[in-house]
Amino acid sequence: MNKAVILCVDDEKVVLTSLKAQLKNGFANQHRIEIAESGEEAIEIVNELLKNKIELPVVIADQIMPGMKGDELLTKICQISPQTHNIMLTGQADAEAVGKAVNQANLYRYISKPWDATDLNLTIAEAIRSFFKDKTIKAQNTELEKLVNQLKEYSEDLEEKVKLRTVEVVRQKDDLKKNFEKIEILNQELINKNIAITDSIEYAKLIQDALLPPEAYINELLHENFILFKPKDIVSGDFYWIRQINEHIIIIAADCSGHGVPGAFMSMLGISFINEIVRKREITQANQVLNELRVEVKKSLRQTGKKGEPLEGMDMAICVIDTKNKSMQYSGSYNSLYMIRDNNLVETVADRMPVGIYVKEKPTFTNHNFEIQTGDVFYIFTDGYADQFGGKKNKKFSSKTFKNLLMDIHENSMIEQKRILNQTIDNWKKGYNQLDDILVMGFKI
Repeated sequence: MNKAVILCVDDEKVVLTSLKAQLKNGFANQHRIEIAESGEEAIEIVNELLKNKIELPVVIADQIMPGMKGDELLTKICQISPQTHNIMLTGQADAEAVGKAVNQANLYRYISKPWDATDLNLTIAEAIRSFFKDKTIKAQNTELEKLVNQLKEYSEDLEEKVKLRTVEVVRQKDDLKKNFEKIEILNQELINKNIAITDSIEYAKLIQDALLPPEAYINELLHENFILFKPKDIVSGDFYWIRQINEHIIIIAADCSGHGVPGAFMSMLGISFINEIVRKREITQANQVLNELRVEVKKSLRQTGKKGEPLEGMDMAICVIDTKNKSMQYSGSYNSLYMIRDNNLVETVADRMPVGIYVKEKPTFTNHNFEIQTGDVFYIFTDGYADQFGGKKNKKFSSKTFKNLLMDIHENSMIEQKRILNQTIDNWKKGYNQLDDILVMGFKI
């Protein structure tokens, strides 16, 4: 049986070579990796694959190429292979090109160069899963449509013979009624199962909420603060954690892989590990907390770097306020820290590696130390706010717009800041689905 194909398109051979090598490591067991150096060559490959009835779950294409651009290529691929999930991988695509690809090419995701290997692998794996899930649903719908058409033809045939076979028709109608009653029973069973599953998830939310620090405790430690927490689903892969250990106040904003039930499992695992590291072992050096947490995550998920292992992990920002010495530590995994002082916003950039397995990981996360002053305002957050698509052009809210918004509102009360942030993102995503969990935390010294 022919393997499904992942097609990579880029006019730069070195990029294709690097991309193909990475994908072979993660997907070669079940998929064949094909490459093309132009849009025209890619179209020929796609037509040949379809002619030979070889599945094409994913196409990864650059935007800026001689001749046919990436968005034009992906649009044509969408026309001849609508089920294929298209990914734009480029450092040069403008918002118009991405928007065109979203609207006309069913763009699955846009990823900037240079890409993060783990992020790209996770995106491709999810796209492949979605492709085959859609394929299964389509086959089921086709079969259902076939059955419906057959039932319709059968009913029409009965109507033609009703005068000659009244007794038989009545008998057949009775049989149909019984079948419909069976269907109603099955449908009710499905409804009941869905209700039971939803009730279970709602109960899981109660457990997850119980693990988050109480508002009264937070306000006792941070007199001026807000937490904007908007899960995408009932339960969340984002979480926050605040605790005082001696003279140190530890504040954490975390984003676990995935959202919904899978993300919630990871968040509960993360909270458990942090309780062990910070509360029981009283480790209060910010980067050391991340180092120890990374060890626990890799150990718990049995991550050694081998193929087929789970790649789940966490992105995190951690602040440690030293109330005695008027100082603060910060360490981050992808999630940066914003500080506003004297009407200037300063960003402390996080390390570009997750709390989990990563091929390019450094021996330790970076620890940043600050002298803090009265009036300083700090913000830590996950990527859900800035990455939310919406607005008139269906584009990301963006980090730049997020920073500008914080500068505009930072002198307001924390309650008012939370209200404005919440209203702004709700207005932005109006008419669009929320893509990820959203968490923004702010506190003032």
